[in-house]
Amino acid sequence: MGDVQVPFSSHSDAMSSSTALTDLSGVSEALVDLVQRTTPGIVAVKAAPYRVVSGVVLKDDLIAVADHTLRREERVPIHSSTSGERIAVILGRDPSVDLAILRAEGLGASPLSSADPTLLKPGMLTAVVGLTIDVGPSASLGILGAVGGSRRTWRGGTLDHFIRLDVNLYPSQSGAAVVSATGQLIGMATPGLLRHSAVAVPLATIERVAKELVSEGRIRHGYLGVGLQPVKIPANLRSKLQNAQETGLILLSVEADSPAERAGLQIGDILVTLSSSSITDVEDLQHSLRGDMVGRTVPIVLLRGGERVEAQIAVSERLKREN
Repeated sequence: MGDVQVPFSSHSDAMSSSTALTDLSGVSEALVDLVQRTTPGIVAVKAAPYRVVSGVVLKDDLIAVADHTLRREERVPIHSSTSGERIAVILGRDPSVDLAILRAEGLGASPLSSADPTLLKPGMLTAVVGLTIDVGPSASLGILGAVGGSRRTWRGGTLDHFIRLDVNLYPSQSGAAVVSATGQLIGMATPGLLRHSAVAVPLATIERVAKELVSEGRIRHGYLGVGLQPVKIPANLRSKLQNAQETGLILLSVEADSPAERAGLQIGDILVTLSSSSITDVEDLQHSLRGDMVGRTVPIVLLRGGERVEAQIAVSERLKREN
């Protein structure tokens, strides 16, 4: 028999192969670059005399911060990696989504490009990038633990998208930027809306709240002037509805001189849609009566005496009651 030759790798080849398999320097450098590119879009916020948190830069020198961290009422010192210390003023707050909006003139920071929320999926890598005054940027790496549609918060607000974070969030990262693996802004990190984990207040919610605070100086809530209760719609009536929904809201009371009374609504009516959106429970109605609805006249669909009725209602603003 002829000689049998057994191929083998040299020790140096084996070491080279092993090193190639375990070398994560490229990933490490990419993460460092991601943090560096994110830093111009965030600021450090002196939210209280002995507490520094983070904030996300928006357009027009606006800054989003976590409302629950903000213990100042007027002038808020902030620090930017590009322009140093500035003084910001509070334009307004919306505790229902743990959001406050500040304005700092001459900030000179660079807002981050926005991520497409329709492309977000559970398991995607994400980074939370904050800023401290003494050591500079801080970063945490994790994943999107859950991604869903609109969600009501326990504080009574509405997040346009639900984004739960599986990430270690440090105290200084409350209000920090949540970015995708490509450095696009997903939202603002906060531990103040879930008991056991952090969430990202999505950019769509931040922009909606900021727009109203800039234009109105407060967060408005729509008002119809009715008392309501969920009710099951009988099967024989669902065929009269375009969406054949199973529940609606039955009117138990109609306040005098209210939008509902002026629109001709009656006790016993079942509210089915408002402004073409299905109303199946009280949360649906509260979500539909956001600030941008105030002052608008919108179509509604009712069930009255077993018949489908269309009407128009002018949404007014729900005012705070004086104590």
